[in-house]
Amino acid sequence: MYKRKLTASSFVRKSKLIIGLDLAANMAGKEGPALKAENERLEQEALRLVSQTAEHAVAFKINRQLILPVGLFEGIPRIIDAIHDAGITVIADIKLNDIGNTNKHIAKYYFDAGFDALIVNPLVGMEGGLDSVFEMALNRKRGIITLCYMSHPGAKEGYGLYVSPDGKKKAEPFYHYFARTARKWDTDGVIVGATYPEIITEVREILGTEIPIICPGVGAQGGNAREAIDAGADFVIVARSIVEATDPAAAAAAFAAEMR
Repeated sequence: MYKRKLTASSFVRKSKLIIGLDLAANMAGKEGPALKAENERLEQEALRLVSQTAEHAVAFKINRQLILPVGLFEGIPRIIDAIHDAGITVIADIKLNDIGNTNKHIAKYYFDAGFDALIVNPLVGMEGGLDSVFEMALNRKRGIITLCYMSHPGAKEGYGLYVSPDGKKKAEPFYHYFARTARKWDTDGVIVGATYPEIITEVREILGTEIPIICPGVGAQGGNAREAIDAGADFVIVARSIVEATDPAAAAAAFAAEMR
């Protein structure tokens, strides 16, 4: 299972760092050859970052702001190949969130492009929602990571709501329910914002040691990598603080060392 790959990579590399390739294209006023050149520049920048920082990471995370301009079946497979050549895996941060038939086709595209794991939204449920995605991941030996509590300030408006799933039991925070759902589904990890260390601790108590906690939101959003690990996180995602650094390799090395 994918969580075992993350754990093995962490053990070998002595790191808990996942690097987010949060690069964005400058499309304003560009068309034709200029637009193509910008997409190629973005791909080359991603490849440069991979070559400079891979030794400090257990995985890379790519989101849609890079996938859309570079192309899921154009530049992205070349970036994925470079990451695989470095001996680590790639997560697609797509927060999959639709009905089952649509989810199935979307997941297939991302797996066909070479991604090792997908981030999905558990809110859509399993039956007729994510069941086909989990089945595909199992058959293709890929991973599924579920959202539990996101890193932005407005997360409390959704993930912090109190709910009673069956209308009978005492209401609990949505993120408690999502944590218990992750255990039931045996996911490869849950996402909890590093900006909320107290929630990381709550989720860890629910998950035990079975499901990894993966925390975005370090740096630009105000989260602290060491605090997240101390609160119970297994891995921390750092994006802008590395990709926008003057020396990305040094920044990645510093974050990896901070979490040891």
